[in-house]
Amino acid sequence: MSFKNAFQPIINNPEKHDSVLYYDENVIIIKDMFPKSVRHLLVIPRHQQVTKKHPLDVFNAFYNDFTGEELYEMIEKYVEQAKDLIIDNLKEKLDMKDEIILQDFKTNFIKAGVHSIPSLDNFHIHVITQDFNSPRMKNKKHYNSFTTKFFVPFDQLNPLYNEKYYQLTNKDNESYDSQSDVSSSSSETEKPDFIRLIRSKPVLENLIKSTSFKCTSCNKTFGNSVIKLKDHLNEEFEKKFSTLGDTKLIKINDI
Repeated sequence: MSFKNAFQPIINNPEKHDSVLYYDENVIIIKDMFPKSVRHLLVIPRHQQVTKKHPLDVFNAFYNDFTGEELYEMIEKYVEQAKDLIIDNLKEKLDMKDEIILQDFKTNFIKAGVHSIPSLDNFHIHVITQDFNSPRMKNKKHYNSFTTKFFVPFDQLNPLYNEKYYQLTNKDNESYDSQSDVSSSSSETEKPDFIRLIRSKPVLENLIKSTSFKCTSCNKTFGNSVIKLKDHLNEEFEKKFSTLGDTKLIKINDI
């Protein structure tokens, strides 16, 4: 089996893999095999019709078992569960008691989303802390794939804000057809503000290569120097995680 299908054996038999933190009939939640931050998880749907869909299209379709909206709402709950796994783990490792600090950390420092050009075939969602303080983070692609528009936040995948899904749901909608005599200006005002995502592979690949390293915490830039960036990220890591507890207790994907 090729590397691009590396998730398929885990999807098929999650009980046989140590990387799996949670699974049921709908998803598996695993530790990323090459984590780019101290906590880096993946939410991977198991449904056969969903798993090979492109991440920018997966919620803009109808399936035998659910609509795109229903799928999004279901997966959204698992994304939150993955964030909670991270928070619960940090709480245990650091013996934390302050729930307000933990909730703020969850809201502002754990991000979920997908890569516009995925490296693996099975659809998966990254749930990752924003420290990028990992020995696996080695080059521009590793960093910029999470810190530029190459990385699409999960909430931007909501099909209710995607024009393709809007057209799909209204294509054969009788109530929509019955209003066909309404003026175009009126119907336009009823449409939601659609989210426009970059889909061009050359544009996205150039974005990865041409964007200077930029700290996600303070916005300081480091040109093309990965060494300077990593030194700075280590400082930011100590600053951010020291508010939670002893940073020496936090090891890469020790969850």
